[in-house]
Amino acid sequence: MLTLIFLIAFPFALWSAWKNVQRAKASANWPTVKGTVTASEGVKKMFRKQPRVTYSYSVNGAPFTGNRISFAGGYPPRETDAILSRFPVGREVVVAHAPDKPSEATLETGSNSQVTAQVRILLIFFVLIVLLNVLTYYLKYRNQDSKPPIRTYGVTEVIDSPWS
Repeated sequence: MLTLIFLIAFPFALWSAWKNVQRAKASANWPTVKGTVTASEGVKKMFRKQPRVTYSYSVNGAPFTGNRISFAGGYPPRETDAILSRFPVGREVVVAHAPDKPSEATLETGSNSQVTAQVRILLIFFVLIVLLNVLTYYLKYRNQDSKPPIRTYGVTEVIDSPWS
C-alpha cells in the first residue's frame, strides 16, 4: 500500500522538484536590485538547524520582502553558521528577482548540487521501490512454485451423497 501511495505521489513530487531546478537555472538571468538583510537566524526545521534570512528590496518603487537564500531544498547543518555569517542583519545584498513576478526573489542564483539533490533523491527512491517490488514478486512466485502440489488422489469435487 505504501508503494502505491509513493508511485501515485512520485510524478507530482518529481515535477515539482524539476520545476524548482528549472527556476534555479533561469534565476541566473534574472534582473537584480539592491536589498537589505532585515533578519538572519538559525531555525529548527525537520530535526535540523537551517538558516533563515529575511531581506527587503524594491522593484520599480514597490517594496518587497523575501526569505529565499537559494533554490536548494535545505542545507547541511554544518553550513548553517557559514551562511548566516555571509548575511548579517543590516548588510546590503544583491537580490535577483523574477522579471514576471518580482515577489519571487533569491540571494543566490543558478543551480548547484544542493538544488538538484531533490531530483536525485526522488529518482533513487523510485529505483529502490521498483527493485524491492520486483524482488518481492520474484520471491513470492518462486516460493509458490517450490511448494509440493496438493494431492487429491483423483477426487476433483465433493458430491452431495444421498446417503448423508
